[in-house]
Amino acid sequence: MSKFLFFLNSFYLGMGVFFSIYVAPTLFKVLEKAEAGKVVEKVFPVYFGISFLVMLFSLVVGWKVSKIFFTVSSVNFLLHGVHLFYVLPKAKSLKVIDYSEFMKWHGVSMGLNLLGLLLVLVMIILLTRKM
Repeated sequence: MSKFLFFLNSFYLGMGVFFSIYVAPTLFKVLEKAEAGKVVEKVFPVYFGISFLVMLFSLVVGWKVSKIFFTVSSVNFLLHGVHLFYVLPKAKSLKVIDYSEFMKWHGVSMGLNLLGLLLVLVMIILLTRKM
C-alpha cells in the first residue's frame, strides 16, 4: 500500500507544481487577464477536488503507514477541505463585487496551495522511508 500512496501523492505533487508554476502563469501571459481567469476558475475546482480526494485516501490508508504519516495526511486533508469548501467559494463570490478583497483571498489560496504541496512532499519523504 505504501507504494500506491507514494505513486498517488507523487502524481499529485507533480500535477500541482506543474499547474502552479507553469500552466497558470502561462495562461495569464498568453491570454487576456479576464479570459485566463475564466479558464483557471474552471480548472481550480477539479484540481483542488483531486487534491482533496488524494488526501482523503492518504488519510484513510495512512494509519497503516505510521503515526507521523497519518498526522501529516490528517492536517493536509483538513487544509485541502478548508481550501476547497471555504476559500475557493469565498474568493469566487468576491471576484465580481470586491476585487481588492478577492485578491486577498487569492493570496490565501496561493499560500494554502503552497503549504499543501509542501506537506505532500513531506508525506512522500515519509513514504520513501517505509519502502
